[in-house]
Amino acid sequence: MLVRIAASPEHRLHTCQWVDNSTSCRNDISGRLFPAHLRDRHGITNADSRVLKCRWDGCREYVAGTNMFPHIQQKHIAWVYACYNCGMEFPRADTRNAHFHQCRDTGN
Repeated sequence: MLVRIAASPEHRLHTCQWVDNSTSCRNDISGRLFPAHLRDRHGITNADSRVLKCRWDGCREYVAGTNMFPHIQQKHIAWVYACYNCGMEFPRADTRNAHFHQCRDTGN
């Protein structure tokens, strides 16, 4: 269980590739601190409902500010949540948790 926790996206380091002024950030950030890094260093907040261009190195997508962090999680840093029981991977914690409760109860 400790190995799974240490390998979970919340605890791993992820390299930020957000581009400001033609320079990619390249800071290694713990998963749990990534939203705060995006807010404090790059001004990205989940309260911004405007559609913004994702400035992740090489990305050409436009995303609502409210969805920018989930976009970065899923498209750029391969943030996945594994079921604690069977190891199946999910792109969001809530879908993993719903699966886990069913998986745990059925023994699968």
